Amino acid sequence: MPLILLLAAITGPVSFPMEAHGELSAYSFFEQDEFHFIYGELGTVMRVLAAGDFSWRLGMDMTTYMGKNKNHPEMKFNIYHAHWNLRVQFDYQLLEPLLVRLYTDHECYHNIDCPDSTSEYMNNIKIGAVYDPSLPAPSEAPALHLGGWPSGWLSFGIYRPKGESFQKGHDFEWSIQAGSDVLLAGWRSWLTGVRYEPSFYFHEDSGTSSRHELEWYLSYHPGTGGAFEAYIAWFPHDTQPFHALEGRSYWGIRFVW
Repeated sequence: MPLILLLAAITGPVSFPMEAHGELSAYSFFEQDEFHFIYGELGTVMRVLAAGDFSWRLGMDMTTYMGKNKNHPEMKFNIYHAHWNLRVQFDYQLLEPLLVRLYTDHECYHNIDCPDSTSEYMNNIKIGAVYDPSLPAPSEAPALHLGGWPSGWLSFGIYRPKGESFQKGHDFEWSIQAGSDVLLAGWRSWLTGVRYEPSFYFHEDSGTSSRHELEWYLSYHPGTGGAFEAYIAWFPHDTQPFHALEGRSYWGIRFVW
């Protein structure tokens, strides 16, 4: 906080916009079993403080893992695990569509109805950038949107501090994570495109693992700043150690605000 106030004295007045953006989604696997049935995700980011082009944001993501209950058929749902991300971020609007950021990411997995409720957790420090150009104006006729750069983000993370108080159940040393959104076509308030999110993990024993997710989506934008999406996703490769989904696919719906 003192750093933000010092930057404010240099760059401009301080404001507390309290602007929140997020998404809520649920998705169902095409091949279902006791560990893969319906997952749910909730994520939000709040811009707490602004000082010129500098911002301080707080973020949270949560995923619940639900499989089919094979031991008790009368109870179909088996919510057995949860995943949390908590972030503190400082960023700077370098150019109108380009934002650079430094943030901490606390990530943890929690067992449900187990004696040891915390199975793994990790803390890391990340630096990266977000490129987020404006969406094209609605078109009365179907239009292809194949020009220009896709929106996306890139981050480099290092797992620090060390020690059992900050790291448990993993041997990650550092990571590279990214995402891109390629808009393909639009008509009136409808847009369609593909997204790709790769993650690369570098382990303490010099080994590596990675996760790659591909998604096709159809989104409706009512003009109020939010969107509704339907999508299909597939994991062609996933060798990282937590809830690996290699070869699996699912369909889902998503609300964005």
